[in-house]
Amino acid sequence: MKIKRFKGDMIVYFVAAVVLLVLGIVMLPGVTALGQNILNIVIAVAILCYLFGFLLGKIKRSRQTIMILTVIEFVLLLLVALGLVLAQFKVINVSGACAILGLALALRGIVEMFRAYYHHSASNARYPLWQFIVNLIILILGVYMFAKPFITDETLIWVMAVVCIAGAIICAVLGFNTVNRKKVK
Repeated sequence: MKIKRFKGDMIVYFVAAVVLLVLGIVMLPGVTALGQNILNIVIAVAILCYLFGFLLGKIKRSRQTIMILTVIEFVLLLLVALGLVLAQFKVINVSGACAILGLALALRGIVEMFRAYYHHSASNARYPLWQFIVNLIILILGVYMFAKPFITDETLIWVMAVVCIAGAIICAVLGFNTVNRKKVK
C-alpha cells in the first residue's frame, strides 16, 4: 500500500512521535498519576464514539419498545461517559474500565435479547439462532465483566503507555524514512 505523501509529512511524523512519546511517558504509573485520568478520558471518548457512531443509528431505525430500550441504553452510557469526564474534577468517582466495558456489553446484550423477543412475537418470523447465541454471549460476558472485572485499570494504563511509545517509534521511523527518501532524490 502506497502512502500518499504531502510536502510537510516529515514534520507531522516527528511531531506525532514527540507527542506520543510524551503521552506514553506521562501515562506510566511510576512517573505521574495522570494515567488514570487519561484512561478515563479515552474510555469516555470510546463510549461517545459508540453512542453517536452506532447507537444513534439504531435508535433512528428502531420502533416502539426496542426504541425505548435503546434510548435507555443511550442515556445510561451517556451518563457513564459524563461520569468519567467529571471524575477528572473529583466531582464523582467512576472507575474500573473493565466494569464499565462490562456494563456497556450487558446493556447491549439486554436490548438485543428484547429485540429478538419482539422480532419473534411481532412478525412470527424466526430469529436467527446464531444471532441469538452471539447476543447471549455478549450478555453473559458483560455481566461477568461487570460483576468480576478481570482486567485492572493499571494493566490498561500500562498497555496504553506501551502502545503510545510504540506509536512514537513508528512515527519516528516513518519520519526518518521520509528524510532519507528526500536525500536520495
